[in-house]
Amino acid sequence: MLTNTLTNSTFGIFQSLTIKMRQVLIVYFFFISIVASLAAENQNQEILVSTIAELNSAILQAKPGARIILKDGIWKNTAINFNSTATVSAYITLCAQTPGKVILSGNSTLIFSAPYLVVDGFVFRNGSIDGGSVITFNSDNCRLSNTVIKDFNPSNFQTAYYWVYFQGSYNRMDHCLFKGKSNMNPVVQNFEENARYNKVDSCIVKDIPYVKHANGREIFRIFGYGHADQPGDDGAYFTIEYNLFDHADGEGTEIISLKSNNNIVRYNTVIASRGGLVGRRGKNNIFEGNFIFGQGQAGTTGIRVAGSNHRVINNYISDVTEDGLRLITGEYYEKSLTSNFAPKKKELPKYLQVKDGYFAHNTIVNCTGNGIDIGFAYENHWPNLQMILLPENNKFVNNVVFNCTGNSIIEAVQDKNPPLDVFSFKPNIFEGNISWGSKTSGLGATKGIKMINPKFTFSKDGFLRPDKNSPLINGGVNSDLTTDMDGQKRDDLKDIGADELADSPIIHHPLNSKEIGPKWLIIKK
Repeated sequence: MLTNTLTNSTFGIFQSLTIKMRQVLIVYFFFISIVASLAAENQNQEILVSTIAELNSAILQAKPGARIILKDGIWKNTAINFNSTATVSAYITLCAQTPGKVILSGNSTLIFSAPYLVVDGFVFRNGSIDGGSVITFNSDNCRLSNTVIKDFNPSNFQTAYYWVYFQGSYNRMDHCLFKGKSNMNPVVQNFEENARYNKVDSCIVKDIPYVKHANGREIFRIFGYGHADQPGDDGAYFTIEYNLFDHADGEGTEIISLKSNNNIVRYNTVIASRGGLVGRRGKNNIFEGNFIFGQGQAGTTGIRVAGSNHRVINNYISDVTEDGLRLITGEYYEKSLTSNFAPKKKELPKYLQVKDGYFAHNTIVNCTGNGIDIGFAYENHWPNLQMILLPENNKFVNNVVFNCTGNSIIEAVQDKNPPLDVFSFKPNIFEGNISWGSKTSGLGATKGIKMINPKFTFSKDGFLRPDKNSPLINGGVNSDLTTDMDGQKRDDLKDIGADELADSPIIHHPLNSKEIGPKWLIIKK
């Protein structure tokens, strides 16, 4: 009845119009129907290509919403410049006929040169390039998914290139696999300028061999604003989340190296990978909810930071052979304190002072080194280097350190001899922390660290979690964290450490290769 009423009403309005107005409306609606029809056709456009010439032609001719499909097989020496004209509401996709069966070999490369483009399902292997990068995001709002780069290495180790290079903004790389990079340069790099808000998630990086004294082979190196210690609050705003690093050694020092401001590293899993998650330069970086399992592998570290205003929260770190959490000493650079000062860099201090950070609800167990090391490398190479700026005004809240071979918590003690006697540092703040299994050092008297057995038990998922009689349960002080490492809600009575006793479903957990990485590879397994 309502439909008939509306139809009759509309028809009545139409009848009341002049003939000219009716004609205009008819032409308008006809035009709209044609546009809608063409849009629907473009959305369904599929172009199958089997040669490089056909591919280049399809890239130029593709309409918004189209899919360009590469025929299964080996595509050797194929340089893809993906620059189709897409729109924010209708991306253009370049994909494999069968995911995983389009092999890009030889000196093949891929460049995203226009926005709103998607690449899906390719494999790069049996090849190498002379320099630059295998895959380059040279535009904005693009996406790389379900792609593999495997052993795409030169014969000469010193031939340096990246596997993935971000040179634009708001790009995403997800469900990819990177395996076996053995030459110089990081696996993934973010450009110094005009590369912001990029994201890598649900990827696997594995079996990246360790090469001694080969600095510059980080797995992720995130440049951006803050790398040169700029005073402003801009940054790279790079997010690295839900990724698996499995025996991803590289240079053996920094797995993820943040050299910029305002980045997020969260919910990643690290297995037996040399080095650690590192805030190397910059400020306002977040390390949250990461699972780091050193498994006794030589050279493994937990989290290391330099710079100010970092948040290191809800991380579970076990069985690393070096420190679990390391706050490095900053280098004083304003003037020479002695005649021996010989800085390694001409314009920047080697490390920035760690200050105003928040280190809360971390669980650190079974480290061969120290559990928490505050002021690492104090007076290192003094006086040639002026590594004398101790961490200050950092808050350590509700952390638990258990059964570490070195010190449970160690804080460097200031040298009061001239010329260092002129320096004064604000104290670091300790609240609600528990330490057990080894001594503390350099801290002096503090009520914020209790030496008490946390009473852990191994749970079914392989974690050391508090047992029912643990002093960790409801033993913490107030904090601003509302969830724990599992993604479960924290109540008002905070538990100490990364784990809050809760009955709600677990949201975050250690990742494995059966749940992330290329979807077609997961199905194949």
